[in-house]
Amino acid sequence: MIMAPMSVIDYLVVHELAHLKYPNHSKEFWQLVEAVIPNYKEKQEWLRINGRRLTI
Repeated sequence: MIMAPMSVIDYLVVHELAHLKYPNHSKEFWQLVEAVIPNYKEKQEWLRINGRRLTI
C-alpha cells in the first residue's frame, strides 16, 4: 500500500474508515466514501490495474 500514489492511499484509508460505520459494501457505505472521495471509482480502477505491482 505504501507504494501506491497518495490519492489511492487516501481512498484506501477512507474505505476502511467507512467500514467503522457500515461493516459492508451497502449503498450507504459507497455514498459515504463518495462524499469524501468523489472520484473513488478512479482509485478502484487504478488498484484493479496496478494493485499486483505493489510489492517490495
